[in-house]
Amino acid sequence: MPGEKITLIPVPGEVITMPGESHVDMLKSFYDFVKSKVRIGVEGYNMSSLHTLDLVRSLAKLFESCGEVLAVQVPRDLQTNAINGRCTLVVLRGEGAQEKALALDGTDMGGWILSVTVLPSELSELSSSSGLSTAELAVRQVAHFERKSSEGISVTGYDHSLPGDVVKSDLTNRFSSCGKITDVFVLNSRALIYFFGIGAVHKALRLCREPDSVHRAKALPTPKRKINHEPAVPEAPFI
Repeated sequence: MPGEKITLIPVPGEVITMPGESHVDMLKSFYDFVKSKVRIGVEGYNMSSLHTLDLVRSLAKLFESCGEVLAVQVPRDLQTNAINGRCTLVVLRGEGAQEKALALDGTDMGGWILSVTVLPSELSELSSSSGLSTAELAVRQVAHFERKSSEGISVTGYDHSLPGDVVKSDLTNRFSSCGKITDVFVLNSRALIYFFGIGAVHKALRLCREPDSVHRAKALPTPKRKINHEPAVPEAPFI
């Protein structure tokens, strides 16, 4: 209806993307947003003499000169609302927000001296030690999810005298129309092909039942994959 507001309600475990937006693009946008936030730890206040709301207002007003104040999270008792922690989290965003916030360290707040420290990102994978860009992290995470969620088939009927890389290439070309192939493993007597996507295995099995097909396939039991390692840079198993 004209003027009607539409609300998207995410289903648990489901990722909603906008039309034309890939999961990698969506995840990169999320990582970029998280990385743009500056997390500041504030200490020095007297827990017994301040009310939670007063502390929130004071810190929000002080740090608004540093950039956009996204949140002020005071550790407090959920029943009494009394402050029960010595470090309050202030989340900022904006150019130079971190440097401006650190410059406020030692500010006299009228009875207590402000102590400011920079806290690590809420996502450990965004730490500078990872050495990866948000685009690379997004690609890695999506690839890991697709491999972990993939389903497979066992294939026979190919020429076992061919080198393994040739078999991988041939099988990839043969089954690429069935869905996204995440892995191809050539074993001694058979090959394992893993797909990500709804109905991919069914399409692959149907392809092998065609009269001119030299391949024979059966579905692998699910769940079958146990990927215990951390998300790795996507492999290129078809080289």
